[in-house]
Amino acid sequence: MKLRLKKEWNYNGTLLPVGFIVNVDDDNAKDMIGRGLAEEYEPQAGDVARPVAMSAPENIAIRREELQEMIEEIVRRNASQFQQNSGRNEDVFEKTGGYRSFGEFARDVYLASIRKGQMPERLRNWMAYCAKQQENRALGETVGSDGGYLVPTEFRAQLMSAALEESIFLNRVVNVPMATNTIDIPTVDESDRSNSVYGGVVVYRVGEGETINDSSPKFGTVTLKLNKVAALCKVSSELLEDSPISLEPILNDMFAKALARQIDDDIINGDGVGKPLGILKAPATVTVSKESGQAAASIVTENILKMWSRLLSAGDAIWLANKDTYPQLATLRLPTGTSTTIAAGLVGQYTNGLTGQPEMTLQGAPLILTELCQTLGTKGDLILCSPSWILFGEKSGGGIRTASSIHLAFAEDKIAFRYIVRYDAQPWIKGAIKPKYSTNTLSPFVVLQTRS
Repeated sequence: MKLRLKKEWNYNGTLLPVGFIVNVDDDNAKDMIGRGLAEEYEPQAGDVARPVAMSAPENIAIRREELQEMIEEIVRRNASQFQQNSGRNEDVFEKTGGYRSFGEFARDVYLASIRKGQMPERLRNWMAYCAKQQENRALGETVGSDGGYLVPTEFRAQLMSAALEESIFLNRVVNVPMATNTIDIPTVDESDRSNSVYGGVVVYRVGEGETINDSSPKFGTVTLKLNKVAALCKVSSELLEDSPISLEPILNDMFAKALARQIDDDIINGDGVGKPLGILKAPATVTVSKESGQAAASIVTENILKMWSRLLSAGDAIWLANKDTYPQLATLRLPTGTSTTIAAGLVGQYTNGLTGQPEMTLQGAPLILTELCQTLGTKGDLILCSPSWILFGEKSGGGIRTASSIHLAFAEDKIAFRYIVRYDAQPWIKGAIKPKYSTNTLSPFVVLQTRS
């Protein structure tokens, strides 16, 4: 007997959609009809049906290739059915898409993928809403046909919030929302303050009746250009189908931490080629020389003091250091004049000896240990910087895009979730600045020369 399913049915990990047509024996057919799982169906032209061997209604034996072919046929017959829900609160809907969690949203993206575009109702409503908003706003970019879905605003904000909490820089830099892929930010083009400031502003002393010479500042631009980073994770279909709630913290935690790590790495080490221009490669960065006779892979007190003296502005300064540097930083000492007395260590105050946690500061500025700094003894193992001199551009409106694909890991019965963010970061200063009465240049970015 031919039946058409009235409900989604999960047979040993294989999800059969509503509208799926099967041939079953009379006894099992009566049982399924009686339980409201299916209805008797009269064949129509163009139907695709496959005999399904059933020892019980819960045990369907069918190859995944056959299932995929049937699903595609169902989608072709129902492609015109695209309804939009009405009577909802648009403000709430814009933030959540009607979902209670990101896990629920991810599950519907998965279901749409295995059905070749036949979306669950909530996802269908959300996609219709997005299409309407794009039309109203005259946006030129549309949702991709490869399974891309816009993340509801609230969940997108949750992901970015998690990244903010994990990142060293995201809550310290100057954030620039970007409506286009490239934006020019005006800046003062200044490199020498010995005779003028702001690239050419001169203050004159004039007597009565004397002519005042004119002067003007010099401006330039810093260009931000969006670059793409992506993260991919594979999730088993069983996890998505049987425990969608547990998926949310996994996806959020994995991607937020991976994104934060990559952004920090770019801001520190990026070379500006298809990626942000980082501190170590920036033309404005000042490199402090090692001390005469300084041992390889060492840090001495004089290094710290000289680095601090080259900092342009200390208001928001932070120290970044590779974790390998900590034993040396923690044991640095300051001599007190000609006395043999040794002052407390430069890193924190061990009020309770080694049982207490140090304050992790240098010269009063926070000290952050990170594996993204270079190894001990190499340029970049210790960095002093003012993050407010870094511009961070991100696509306006929340930059996270997600897509899923069943094809990438089809044989493994896994679904691949892809996350993409586009951003750029650039120093808001072209070069180090020569002060009025010194030959030692100043910069918001200071590093220590290699000691080898």
